[in-house]
Amino acid sequence: MGPPGVTGPPSPAALAFVLQGAAALYLVALLATLLRPAWARAPLALGAALHVGWSLWRGLLIGFLPLTNKTESFAGAALAVALVGVIAFRPARAYLLPLLAVLGAAMAVALSFPQGLHWPPPLMRTAWYPAHVPLSFLAYGAWTAAAAAGVAWFTDREAGWLSLIDRLGLWGFALWSLSMICGGVWGVVAWGAWFLWDPKVVWSVILWFHASTFVHLRLTPSLAARPWVRPALALLGFLLVLVAYVGTSFFFGRSSHAFG
Repeated sequence: MGPPGVTGPPSPAALAFVLQGAAALYLVALLATLLRPAWARAPLALGAALHVGWSLWRGLLIGFLPLTNKTESFAGAALAVALVGVIAFRPARAYLLPLLAVLGAAMAVALSFPQGLHWPPPLMRTAWYPAHVPLSFLAYGAWTAAAAAGVAWFTDREAGWLSLIDRLGLWGFALWSLSMICGGVWGVVAWGAWFLWDPKVVWSVILWFHASTFVHLRLTPSLAARPWVRPALALLGFLLVLVAYVGTSFFFGRSSHAFG
């Protein structure tokens, strides 16, 4: 292991090719969706498997969870979307196209940053960080898929999409709740406080309240005749995810979670 907070060992050229290979398979899944959506699952699953291999290899090289810089962060977010996409796969263009578009955008951003390795800084060196961040990304992935299902519902108005939206919303809520618990403990270890008036923390709480409200909507009798509400709120939830993840990491300069 090297000293914390500095550049790690040189990144093997093959490591970048592995991530590029995963991105290529995701592109194949997107093209397959345009031709016949049912064909998209195999390249999506293969891309996710290769992506997992990239994460494991990179993690072994730095001796830590590979979520320490911009490249790893966006690659991790893309992997979460891919995994949820494989698990909650539906052979429908209106669902797969927005889902794969978000996946492709995250991969493009990850590949646009330098691929060099970095040692994790001291604040990350706790067991709570490797629990907190992956859970967050999986929640992002679930809510992204819920938003894609919302697009599909507005496209064909089939009731099956509402069931998928409810299921994905619940997955995201459960994962996000666990993530916030781990993040709170990490906050005590790293900064000595359960809660800070930090943009990332504040928006995380806003996102949790939105998700908790969303998962109870199907139990509200007065909304039974308004099926459009859940798809609409799923789309709103995706916008909140963008603010909570991208906005607070890049545009809120005073956030302790912001990328340098």
